[in-house]
Amino acid sequence: MVESIHELKKKVQEPVRAYNDVAGVLVGDRVAIHVTRLFLALGLSPTVGTVGMLVCGLVGSALLVLGGGWSVLGFGLLFVYYVFDCVDGEVARYRQCERLQWGFHDFLFHLYVKAAFFSALGIYAVRATGEWWVAGFALSALLATLFGKALYDAALVLTARYVLLRTSSERARFTREILGDPATADLEHDGDLPGEQQPFTVGRKRGLARAVLTNFDLSILWFLLAAVIDLFHVPPVVLGLEVDLKCALLAFYGVVLPLDFADRVWTYVRNDGFRRDARRVLRRAHHYRAR
Repeated sequence: MVESIHELKKKVQEPVRAYNDVAGVLVGDRVAIHVTRLFLALGLSPTVGTVGMLVCGLVGSALLVLGGGWSVLGFGLLFVYYVFDCVDGEVARYRQCERLQWGFHDFLFHLYVKAAFFSALGIYAVRATGEWWVAGFALSALLATLFGKALYDAALVLTARYVLLRTSSERARFTREILGDPATADLEHDGDLPGEQQPFTVGRKRGLARAVLTNFDLSILWFLLAAVIDLFHVPPVVLGLEVDLKCALLAFYGVVLPLDFADRVWTYVRNDGFRRDARRVLRRAHHYRAR
């Protein structure tokens, strides 16, 4: 018999609480756990959730182009995509069958869906307004989203590529750049990897509104709400164009997401974030042993 919701949360959510973002705190953890319990009761594999995530994300995105009630269904499927994204990991942790190779596919699936999501919204906006230039909002939102996803992983990738995977003679220059003098470098204390030990909490006032308004997974809910309202609301005319709430929301993200990304890059560079995160990777690698 499957454990209670409370017991399941302890097993599958608390171990990764430190990695949670605002969507997970407000929505993901609360909804996904019930679907996870159903998966466990039916004996479904976490792979069902991973593949279902991709299918719902791509089909949902395609439906956005059609507008009207189809877009409501599309955003609904995209919300299921997000839930499945939480569920596959929870089921895998419960059964202790997590596989890094599927983590690779999961990473790519996110990129596929996000690209399809904003591309479909751009096509819809062009069809709805009759103006091609409005697709620029979708393009800017997409690029900011993809670049934002890569920003904090850059230190991990480059440190592994140019330090950990090189011979000692080849990596010496990069090691000095990261650590200073290797002879006096402090590698005895673990440092947190990017984003670790910084869980999002609702009580943290600073950045709450920004996190809610720039989170991709929460944006699905805002678009879903806009699509429902558009079914009963006559689009107003703005600058000679009929602009429904979905188009207005796309324009909002097309402006806000690039600004958010630019601010994050500036803050990261100003605080020497790359060197700090690269140093953390080397500290963890220093303690790693195959056996």
